[in-house]
Amino acid sequence: MTDDFKKGFFTTLVILKDYIPDIVIAGGWAPFIYYQYLLPNKNLNPLRTKDIDIVVPPKLKKIADNTIDELLITAGLMPNFKSLHTPPVIHYEGNIEGCEVEIEFLTTRKNKKENKVIIVQKGLHAQSLPFIAILLENTIWVKVDNVPCGGDEYFQIRVPTPGAYIFNKGLTFPRRIKRIKKAKDLYYIFDILANCQKLMPSVFNELKNFNKNYPKNWFRRFISNMKTYFADETSKGIDLIISQRPETAFPNMNEEQFKHYVVGVFQEFMNKISSVPE
Repeated sequence: MTDDFKKGFFTTLVILKDYIPDIVIAGGWAPFIYYQYLLPNKNLNPLRTKDIDIVVPPKLKKIADNTIDELLITAGLMPNFKSLHTPPVIHYEGNIEGCEVEIEFLTTRKNKKENKVIIVQKGLHAQSLPFIAILLENTIWVKVDNVPCGGDEYFQIRVPTPGAYIFNKGLTFPRRIKRIKKAKDLYYIFDILANCQKLMPSVFNELKNFNKNYPKNWFRRFISNMKTYFADETSKGIDLIISQRPETAFPNMNEEQFKHYVVGVFQEFMNKISSVPE
């Protein structure tokens, strides 16, 4: 991940610092936070991305004098319409201090009849998606110890727990229309399973709790998705992950070795989650 992407991400956090307690950082930036600040391993980076996915509650109170929409526009970002929905999906795009960023807001969908886009705060449109509740309801605070937010203070930001992140991605990736989006989702899951072994005990404990606390068909669907995409070396999930492998990832493995490794990682994961009692 380039320094420009990181700079754009952290500059966005500075702009939104008053709203930090109410937002959850998701998408490709959640693994970045896990690697560098939760483990920590400053040398480990996820896939490169300028997109910043921010999860917000369906109703977001205005803090101080400015809404999120006003803060981002004042910072130089333009709200661009991305759909024909009413209200439409809006991304905030532009250049902040020399860094290109694109920000999307997501919120939970309570039922199928609810609008696909919700106005969560004046001027702020959030795309309403299934399973986002998992990310809102299971979070941890992480200290960003190398980016000051004023004086001697450092950021504390909220991200989904690693288990919630994997559970959400495992439920949503088959819904992706674009192949590259689906591939990235799967690579994020793989990357955490492969590189965050210290987090695995808590991930499996979380999955057990999710099986109890969320609808039973969610957990069954999660397992079914994993088995469909990672049953063996010929399964379609393997090629999707290989397509997203960064040049610097697992440098001692050729493609065939990497393929075997991916299969092994998911086989081990599926063996463990399949034993979770319903």
